[in-house]
Amino acid sequence: MFSKEWVEKLAARWNSDPDMVEPLAKARFNSKIGFGYSEFADPSVVLEVAEGKVVWAGTFDPARHSNLDWDLRANPEQWVKWRQEGLGFMALGVAVSSKQLEFRAGDYRKMIRNPDLAAPFLRVFTLL
Repeated sequence: MFSKEWVEKLAARWNSDPDMVEPLAKARFNSKIGFGYSEFADPSVVLEVAEGKVVWAGTFDPARHSNLDWDLRANPEQWVKWRQEGLGFMALGVAVSSKQLEFRAGDYRKMIRNPDLAAPFLRVFTLL
């Protein structure tokens, strides 16, 4: 997980999934989203999203990505589990409160209260 090839495949799955793109486009969602492991200072990969679609996917570059809107971290085993099982609303609350999922950037509470953002956020875990 979290290689250049992996994040490019994630971007392709994201962009071909209307359950991702349509609500995010409706919400005019534009963000730089990092994914990585808790043990490292920087995320491994980044998606740049404009109007709900991924417009760039690649490895983290500190010069380009110094101001991520979202930075999601977990341990490797947790990412593998979510990749296999996905993540629902109940499990999300547990993951955040138990620090299995860290938001190093981004407002988790604001996002989860907006259906146009919350549903696609959970959908990411099925696309991993």
